[in-house]
Amino acid sequence: MNNRCLFCAQRTTTACCLGCRTIDQSTMFETLLTLLGKASIVGNYYAQIKVICHQIETLEWLLTPIQFTPVTHFDLKIHRVDQEAKLYLQQAPLDVQNMIPIEVAADGNCLYNSIICLSGNTASTPSELRVRTLIELVKNEIFYSNRFMHIVGPLNEVMKNIAHNFAFSELYEIAALSNVLKCNIRSIYPIIDYRPHLHIMSSTFEHAQCNIMFKAICLFWTHTESDIDARSSNAGNWSPNHFVPLLLPSDNSQSQNHLAQPKISDSGSATTTNNNSLTQVGIPQFNQEDDDNRSFQVPSTDIKTTNEITTPRTKRRLELAEACASVESTIVEHERIQAREIMAAKRAAATPEEAER
Repeated sequence: MNNRCLFCAQRTTTACCLGCRTIDQSTMFETLLTLLGKASIVGNYYAQIKVICHQIETLEWLLTPIQFTPVTHFDLKIHRVDQEAKLYLQQAPLDVQNMIPIEVAADGNCLYNSIICLSGNTASTPSELRVRTLIELVKNEIFYSNRFMHIVGPLNEVMKNIAHNFAFSELYEIAALSNVLKCNIRSIYPIIDYRPHLHIMSSTFEHAQCNIMFKAICLFWTHTESDIDARSSNAGNWSPNHFVPLLLPSDNSQSQNHLAQPKISDSGSATTTNNNSLTQVGIPQFNQEDDDNRSFQVPSTDIKTTNEITTPRTKRRLELAEACASVESTIVEHERIQAREIMAAKRAAATPEEAER
């Protein structure tokens, strides 16, 4: 017996002894996350995390697929509106500005809290979702590294972070959760301090097996403080520190169909193998060659300075103001020309004495 039980450390032939099989599921995942957290602080933490994840994978009775059926519409009796996120949502693409940001605990587990908020009756916990996310990243580490390392850094550092409860999440976790939950996840990043590498932050991560129309969720990158306060504590720069889920208004059935069928660009997708199936990670609306004027895209004229925030609404108001100013200027110039012509005609018809006067 060379193995030890992951939960009680007693020697056993499997990763879990018979006595620990009676522990409730939430406690099991809390224990596993604590074990992973301890592994993350040793010298060879990456190898240790991978070993533990492989051991957890042998517990098939514990890792049964999550039955994730997300809610799509706001319910006043259940949900509370995140007022700060509601303001930031006005800087998001137009097609989501009618959605409602839902308040979730801003404790570092906000990404997982958002998933749980959308899950309805699912009994998952942040600890369980963190453990399952780590396992998914270990299983497909090459794909995730190739896809996101140049944006959010090495995967091993991210996995070290995920192993700690209440640690803030990033792009790796969103992509992995799409496979864990077997649903499409649309990541929505506000158009603030826009830079080209932020394209991928506003993407839809599509699971290949997700063929059920309502299995699509929207997650919004936001901040717990106002724009001014967020910048004052970050050297004048803005960056998100919070995730919230977005729901449709209760009477917006038309938008529900739109949410259920997010548009995925064919040329912006990649594949990874998960449970012997191909999983697409779609990157919609941001093809460099695509000149279509879509609501996701930020025109180059909007990217003037890092401190300038230009929304589609503001842009339309500016364009209207410029058009009105142009028309007014044309009218004034026309009146000046008419006045000069009248004066010239009067001078030509006047006598020498009148002209002199």
